[in-house]
Amino acid sequence: MRYLFGEYALDTERRELHRSMDVVSIAPQAFDLLYYLILNRDRVVSKDDLINVIWSGRNVSVPAGQSAESVLSGL
Repeated sequence: MRYLFGEYALDTERRELHRSMDVVSIAPQAFDLLYYLILNRDRVVSKDDLINVIWSGRNVSVPAGQSAESVLSGL
């Protein structure tokens, strides 16, 4: 499935993010975070939801979570 937003396309089958014709390099967890946010775009997603889904409930340090978020905020 391809999700289009702005000049970006998220290809879930290839696990790639494209900007125009270029592939954007993002970490696997950043991809998962973006995909989860797209799937849940109709609701507010809590930090606990993200930890449970993206990090499988593991205890996540603040820098690890901020790292994935900061990658996406630059898009």
